[in-house]
Amino acid sequence: MERDTENKPVVGGEAPDIRADEELRVAAVREELEVGVKSIETGAVRVRTVVHEDMHPVAVSLRSEKVTVERIPVGRAVERRDAPRQEGDTLIIPVYEYVPVIRMQLTLKEEVRVTTTEIVDQTSRNILLHTEELVVERRHGADGEWQREDGAD
Repeated sequence: MERDTENKPVVGGEAPDIRADEELRVAAVREELEVGVKSIETGAVRVRTVVHEDMHPVAVSLRSEKVTVERIPVGRAVERRDAPRQEGDTLIIPVYEYVPVIRMQLTLKEEVRVTTTEIVDQTSRNILLHTEELVVERRHGADGEWQREDGAD
């Protein structure tokens, strides 16, 4: 602010002539602004999984095999040994022995027939199944109550 020679404020852009014995005072003002960031909790979200265990009947096929062994006496003289053979579901295993006659002779003593039969039973068993559910909850404000969000599939 400027003052004239009689110490009156001067309005306008021109300052009057100041004599050497007068003093002109100018006030300097400086303003400072400090900018910062402050974190404030306005809410929160939590996500968790819930495991549900339920017993459910489930149809299953149980497979088992039944094996029967049948011995069939043959008592027939042979010239050579034959290897075991398969006829359908039956495995035939020849059993040989040497029988003293006037001379040693190879004789087919018996055949052992091993038959395998497959049995399939349809049954139901209770099985414990685990399913997971995703739960999303939201809280408004730092001390608000947790509320479950719908449609978080």
